[in-house]
Amino acid sequence: MIFKRIARLIFWIIEGLGALVGSAGIVLLYVSSLAWLKTGTWPAYNLQTFWADLHLQPPHVDWMGASLSALIPKVECWIAFLIVGGFLFILGFVGDGSLEGS
Repeated sequence: MIFKRIARLIFWIIEGLGALVGSAGIVLLYVSSLAWLKTGTWPAYNLQTFWADLHLQPPHVDWMGASLSALIPKVECWIAFLIVGGFLFILGFVGDGSLEGS
C-alpha cells in the first residue's frame, strides 16, 4: 500500500515536470513569435545555441576527427522542449493511470 502511494507520487511529479517543460516550450514559441513580429525574421535559437548559452562544452573525443558537438541536433529549442515535456507528461499520466486501476 505504501509502495503504491510512493509510486503514484513519483508519477505525479514526472507528470508535473512534463507540464512545466512543455510550458517552457510554449513560452519559447511565444517569445520567438514576438521577436519575429518585431524584426521580421525568425530568431534561430536551436539546441546548439542553447547548449552554448549554458556555457557547456561537449566532451572532446579524438575518434576519426569527429566531434560530439555534431551530435547535438539543430532543432528549434521550443520543439525539443515540447517533445520532451509531452513525453514526460504522457509517461506520468499513463503510469499513474495504470496504478489507479490496480
